[in-house]
Amino acid sequence: MAPTKRPAPYNSNEESDNNQPPARHPASTPHGSSSKKRRRTSDESSLARDQDASSDQGDASTPPSDFGSDAEGEFAEAELAATQAIEERKQSSRTHNNEPVQHGILEEVELENFMCHDKYAFKLGPLINFICGKNGSGKSAILTAIVLCLGGKASATNRGARLQNFIKEGRDHARIICKIKNQGESAYMPDLYGDTIQVERHFSRAGGSGFKLKSERGRIISTRKSDLEDICDHMILQMENPMTVLSQDQARQFLSSSSSAEKYRLFMKGVHLEQLDQDYKIIEEQQENIHARIEAKRPDLKDLQKKHESAKNKQELSRRYEGMLEKIREFRRQLAWAQVAQQEALREEFAQSIREADEKIQAEETKLAEADGVYQESDRAAAIAREAYDSAKQVFDKVQEDKKEAKARHDEIKKDTSGAQAEQRTIHAALKEVDDTITKKQEAIQQEEQRLAELNGGGAARRISALKDAEEALKQARQNAADHRGQRKHLEEDVRRMENLKKEAGESQTQHDTRLQEQERSLAQLQQTRQDKDTAFHSNMPALQKALQRETGFQQTPIGPLGKHVRLLKPEWSTILEKYFGSALNSFIVTSKRDEALLTGIMKRARCVVNVFILSQDPVDTTPNEPDPRFDTVLKVLEIDNELVKKQLVIGNAIEQTILIPDLTEASRTLFGGEPLRNVKRCFCFGADRRRGGVLLSLRNGHAAQDPAHAWTGTPRMATDIDDLIRRQQETIADMKDQRRRLADEFRSAQDRHEKAKQALVRHDKASQNLVVAVQRAEDEVERLADEIKADNVESGTLEVLRQALREAEDQKTVHEGSYQDSVIACDDLKARLRDANRQLKDFDDRIKEAQDAADEAQRHAQDADKRRAFNLHEKNRVGNRINDANGDRDRLVADLAELDSKIEKWTAEAQKISERVNIPDGQTYESLDKKYRRLTEDYNKYQDRIGDRDQIAADATKWKKAYDNAQAEMQGLETLRDKLNETMVQRKFRWKQFRSFISAHAKAQFMYMLSERGFRGTLIMDHQKKMMDLRVEPDITRRDGSGRSARTLSGGEKSYSQVCLLLAMWEAMGAPIRCLDEFDVFMDAVNRNISVNLLIDGARQSIGRQFILISPGTKSDIKSAPDVKVHEVAAPERGQTRLVLASA
Repeated sequence: MAPTKRPAPYNSNEESDNNQPPARHPASTPHGSSSKKRRRTSDESSLARDQDASSDQGDASTPPSDFGSDAEGEFAEAELAATQAIEERKQSSRTHNNEPVQHGILEEVELENFMCHDKYAFKLGPLINFICGKNGSGKSAILTAIVLCLGGKASATNRGARLQNFIKEGRDHARIICKIKNQGESAYMPDLYGDTIQVERHFSRAGGSGFKLKSERGRIISTRKSDLEDICDHMILQMENPMTVLSQDQARQFLSSSSSAEKYRLFMKGVHLEQLDQDYKIIEEQQENIHARIEAKRPDLKDLQKKHESAKNKQELSRRYEGMLEKIREFRRQLAWAQVAQQEALREEFAQSIREADEKIQAEETKLAEADGVYQESDRAAAIAREAYDSAKQVFDKVQEDKKEAKARHDEIKKDTSGAQAEQRTIHAALKEVDDTITKKQEAIQQEEQRLAELNGGGAARRISALKDAEEALKQARQNAADHRGQRKHLEEDVRRMENLKKEAGESQTQHDTRLQEQERSLAQLQQTRQDKDTAFHSNMPALQKALQRETGFQQTPIGPLGKHVRLLKPEWSTILEKYFGSALNSFIVTSKRDEALLTGIMKRARCVVNVFILSQDPVDTTPNEPDPRFDTVLKVLEIDNELVKKQLVIGNAIEQTILIPDLTEASRTLFGGEPLRNVKRCFCFGADRRRGGVLLSLRNGHAAQDPAHAWTGTPRMATDIDDLIRRQQETIADMKDQRRRLADEFRSAQDRHEKAKQALVRHDKASQNLVVAVQRAEDEVERLADEIKADNVESGTLEVLRQALREAEDQKTVHEGSYQDSVIACDDLKARLRDANRQLKDFDDRIKEAQDAADEAQRHAQDADKRRAFNLHEKNRVGNRINDANGDRDRLVADLAELDSKIEKWTAEAQKISERVNIPDGQTYESLDKKYRRLTEDYNKYQDRIGDRDQIAADATKWKKAYDNAQAEMQGLETLRDKLNETMVQRKFRWKQFRSFISAHAKAQFMYMLSERGFRGTLIMDHQKKMMDLRVEPDITRRDGSGRSARTLSGGEKSYSQVCLLLAMWEAMGAPIRCLDEFDVFMDAVNRNISVNLLIDGARQSIGRQFILISPGTKSDIKSAPDVKVHEVAAPERGQTRLVLASA
């Protein structure tokens, strides 16, 4: 049985939407469903304009009905038949047990993190299910979960606007599983799903949501919602039908406060009569459109008929004329081939012009060769002049840079000289102050000595005189020792300077020897590389290569080492690029993780572990990422024979965006002189000594950066001309050996100068020792004489005090004199250095002037050479332009000739379509033939004007006949379709009215029957014109007045019971296999609850095969247990409880 789509939802007047397109038409049965969503229209019934004046009449309390042509007797018969059917079904249910259906009912529902439930699962009975529990226990969550799991929207549950609102607090996701019975002959795809279809819906707080349709064994069959809709339509699971699942709010509204219009709307929507009504309106709109098209096409059909008859008459007349047409055709053939003959003659003229153009081009090319020779000579001269200017400019720049350094040294020496002079002045002032103190002390001593000499007769005076002489000798000895000490500083500086020069020369020699050894090792490695190139990558690379040749388990043979697939086209960049690539040239490339693991294992066994890259086979296109073509890039100087090797070097080293500029100055100007270069990441250039590497220029964070690019000291790994590399290496070693001899001579010279400086310092130290001995002897003599004088002056200590003060002053003077002497020496040295610095600055000024003059002269020569070069270039270009013009003229001639050939070929082909080649009469040209053709054609056209062209007449006759036949067939098709639609709609409207009458009568009878179960009387009132449905109930069966009371006047219990009866009556009119009701007894007392429960159970048992899920806030004990009644009691969640306890009957 093919599944069908569920019906579109009911729309009220306020929510009608006329913009949705119509879908295909529904089945005629009320329980069927339309296959697609239907266009919504207004609530005006499609049957309104077909309603009869008569309407169904009930008793005095029943408003008029709208059963079309149904008579009161017919309606009474329908009610009687419905009552008898209900009674028979009740009698049958007493004798036969209610059997569950084989498909379309729920077997089990599982909840996970849904609303208040952590993890909850319960099995449903096939017939009647009561779910009881206290408020907050999560009973209503079960119905909400069923609606959501079977494709319902979150807003349709009235419990939340979004799916995320249903996730339990503190959880990130939720899951619902509904198991649907799928057995019997009407099962849905039983071979695929089995006896049970598991529908799972999962959603998370992040917004993700989805469905899983699983088989009985849990295998996922589909994840599409459309497949779920197919299942629901097949099993008539109308979960969004408000009468199928009455939620807590809807049940409360329906059972307590729903209006007559709302009840009527729910009734019509539940039995799908409303949807059928909307579909019929769509069909009627199509009928009107078809009728309008038919009326619009009738005048067109008459016009086509007239044109068809006119064309047919003209065709009959044209057949009578066969005259001059053959002559016209002969002229047409001659005209066609006459044009071809004229173009062939023109082709020979073009060929002669091309031959003349070739001779002119040959002559100009000879002139161009001569002009090119002159230009090449001037270009070489300009290049030499430019190099001379660049060299002179470099000399000028170097002299200016040296002058800046000399000026910095001069300023530093001048600053030191000023400081030394200030210090000298300070020492001189202190020395003058000490001299004044000594003079005063000497005068005081002399006065004291004279006084003492007068006392002892003159002996003391002689000793005092001798003491003065001894002190003078001591002073002189100390001065000599101080002067000698001042010289040691210069000697020590000479020793240190000579030692530094010797050390620098030794270090330069050692470093040079190390580089020489490295170059010799590189030469040996290069020579060895000619025999075994693999060792350049790794000492064990040959063993690894042999192991790889033996291995057969690779999905694709590894590529490597990468250096074997790279050839360097410019060997001068070898050392820089080898260092730049580093270990990448030793690496291998594979295309899968499996090959990578296998290769790594082989490397470990061969003790040759290098990097392994995994790349896809997709080629890399570097064209959009390359810089200006005028730059050499690393990619351009490499010849790579494997696309994957190229791809890895592009990814890992950006070889397409690394440029090479040999000159550092030009590279800096190019890279940093203006706007950043497009697609350039870095630039390599040579340094002053290419053997030591080069310089790497780049932009780092928007700022210019310059880093050293060290040279590769190992064996070259990229393929290149090995003999050329060996020759270059040998020349480099020879130059380094010559430099080694010069460095050895410089080291020996520095060593000799260092030895001489040390010997001068030794001689100075010996002389210093002799001077110290002389000072000590003088000090002993002064001390002896002072002791004798002290013995003479025991009676008076004044003279000794004065002498002690004098000695202290003389000691201070000696110190100051030494400091002053040191400052004088330092000032003299600084002044001498300042004079040298001034002389150097003057020399630099002279050198700068000479370099400037030389640079200006070289610039003038370069400019003159550039002018001559430009003039010769212009002359060459002028000749080249003449050649280009001649070539252009020739190309145009060739193009015109080719176009002419094409035209001849085309015209020949077109002429051959007319006829094979015909001879042109002598003396006839295209113009003369055309004149005859036109004259004859004019005569022919005059006749044609009277009756028209024969071919056109035949074509018009065929065209109008076909148009008339097609229009006539289309008109007949539209009329047939209109008639069929009219006939069908008459039948469908009649059946719709009949079904509305039958189902209304059935609902009334069922309602009356349900009321009678408690001894009530009542009726269900329907007004189809006003779309109202109300009920009248008389609880007191003894009252004679049968009009009944309105629901508003009933007591709470009577009202609730009546509404339950109405609900059961409406359910019986529906075809859904599942019926759900949430808290139907919320406003009932215990007595009415028991009566309602029993009523629901009895009503459910009469609904053969239907499954009921009823929610009650009561307890399990309120419901009488039975084999076909299953009761679930949900325990209320407790604080700290980790799982919910399920109690089931």
